[in-house]
Amino acid sequence: MSKVKIFGILNVTPDSFSDGGKYVDTSMAVEHAIRMIEDGADVIDVGGMSTRPGFFDVSVDEECSRIVPVIKEIKSRIPSIIISVDTFRAATAKAAIDEGAVIVNDITGLLKDPDMASVIADNKVEALLMRDGFGDADESWEITLQRSIDAAKNAGIPDNKITLDPGVGFTYLREQDTSLIKAIPEIKKKWGYPVLVGVSRKRVTSQFYATETAAEDRDGASIALALKSIELGADAVRVHNVKQTYAAIHAYDSINGDD
Repeated sequence: MSKVKIFGILNVTPDSFSDGGKYVDTSMAVEHAIRMIEDGADVIDVGGMSTRPGFFDVSVDEECSRIVPVIKEIKSRIPSIIISVDTFRAATAKAAIDEGAVIVNDITGLLKDPDMASVIADNKVEALLMRDGFGDADESWEITLQRSIDAAKNAGIPDNKITLDPGVGFTYLREQDTSLIKAIPEIKKKWGYPVLVGVSRKRVTSQFYATETAAEDRDGASIALALKSIELGADAVRVHNVKQTYAAIHAYDSINGDD
């Protein structure tokens, strides 16, 4: 388990479902990124537009104005840190890559912006392909992820730069979300690519509490589902609370003799 990568979520947005508005100021966003790195994050995943249910669309210019200064400052402070950009727009991805991002986290799996795959391929960065979050939530992960993999291959993105995300949270029912977690072994067996799971504070975690619980208070269930995902074969987890997730993973390793 100790080889699992932790992606620390950095939402530079006013309206994200858990931490919207907390890090819209560049200096605050950078300081939060530094804390996540100190707490054990391997990757900082920077997003400039919320894609929560009922999200507000913003222009590419606005999205870039939020994330580019943050990425630039993080890289100037800690040049070795790996930066991922959470966007489905090719122009935003290119702006982030120009400032040092080396992973593009596309929640549409290359299926919305026709230029995204070529931007990733031409710049030789990594593609994190989620089961299309804007597509039919009832469509099977086999079909949707295969469509994204085909788009990646057609653009010339090499196998060693592809990671898959089953898309937990972009469904109609909580049962569908748990089914996607349970499908991790099948996903890995079918294609052999690394798998990232992003379940942190999402709707699926709310069902495990005795009372109604705000998103920012759902770290317990989030960590439990992250550990189960790792047990099932996930290679990376995308989380809000890096410190507690890091501790949980290493405690699990220790008790199982993996440290």
